[in-house]
Amino acid sequence: MIREFPTAHEPHDDSVENSPIVKLWYAVLADCLKHGCERIHIAPSQSGTFAIRACTQGAWEQIMAPTIKMYPAFLQRLKIMAGFSMAKRLPTEEGRFRLAVRDSVYEIGVTVRAQPDGTQDAMLDLPLQPVQSSNQ
Repeated sequence: MIREFPTAHEPHDDSVENSPIVKLWYAVLADCLKHGCERIHIAPSQSGTFAIRACTQGAWEQIMAPTIKMYPAFLQRLKIMAGFSMAKRLPTEEGRFRLAVRDSVYEIGVTVRAQPDGTQDAMLDLPLQPVQSSNQ
């Protein structure tokens, strides 16, 4: 499923766009796209944080470690962006969404997997080039 934000049929709620979780997501995605990252992995860790790691040219680097208290909202926002059902919790969910950054639109693939310990992690596949740009 491909979604663009905000969609025409949804009211644009500035309070949602200005929430700390949404701002954090947009900052992470924009920064990773700017630096040519191929993937983003998010997963809870044992240290009271969750890891946000990015892969560039095959090398993984942790870019952020927010408090674990933010993890459920952070993961839920990703699921909303990818169009996943909030009512179901499947072992693996896959989806896509489009994100506009400046004058370019990127299509981002998302996979969320349930882990044996009951937690979930997510992998985002980032394109190296936008799917459309106003410069084309």
